[in-house]
Amino acid sequence: MIAATFVCFLSTAWMAQQAADIPRHLAFDEPVASKKQDPVQDPYPPIEPSAPKGSSFIDFDWLELHPGIGVAVYSSKYRADPGAGASLLVHAPLPWLSPASDPGGEYFGAFAAASFTSIDRNLSQTVDHRHGIASFYTLGMDYSFLRDSTWILVGRGGLLYAYYNKIADLKSGVGFVVGLSMGIQISGKLGLTYGPDVLFGESGSVILLNTLGLLIQF
Repeated sequence: MIAATFVCFLSTAWMAQQAADIPRHLAFDEPVASKKQDPVQDPYPPIEPSAPKGSSFIDFDWLELHPGIGVAVYSSKYRADPGAGASLLVHAPLPWLSPASDPGGEYFGAFAAASFTSIDRNLSQTVDHRHGIASFYTLGMDYSFLRDSTWILVGRGGLLYAYYNKIADLKSGVGFVVGLSMGIQISGKLGLTYGPDVLFGESGSVILLNTLGLLIQF
């Protein structure tokens, strides 16, 4: 009887030792109850929209380049026949001016432009520097009346500085410009445009610069 009791004790001790050697992840532990979710808490909280790229004032992520070439027509004060012209305009949207009803819309923008025209004045042959290249530098704002996957219609206005490069009897100075860009989208990042711009200088001098160009989106 004593021997049987001793054998039973040894068996129990051996089984306890084997149970102690079982890895923790295989042990038959009582499962821990998961934390109950607050019934008031939304099980699917809304995802916060990511902030738009670019600055909140001016969005350089949607920069556009507008190179163009064409013809400049001069008012009578210039005493010059039409001449060749070229322009380069850079545009970027102003998101902070978009209406609350369409915060992602592209309506107002800022632009900077440089335009160049050839002037050959009809003056006496005795006058020096009758012809040359005039340059006009502009800063202003524009507004997109229509801009979709097909059509482009943008109006603009701003201040300019006219530099006449010492052409006879033409005085460099400050003026203003108004213009349009009308065209079609050829692809997602390329468009074809026609742009009439009216450049107003001092003493009633006016230049109508007509250009055909490209709209290149970056």
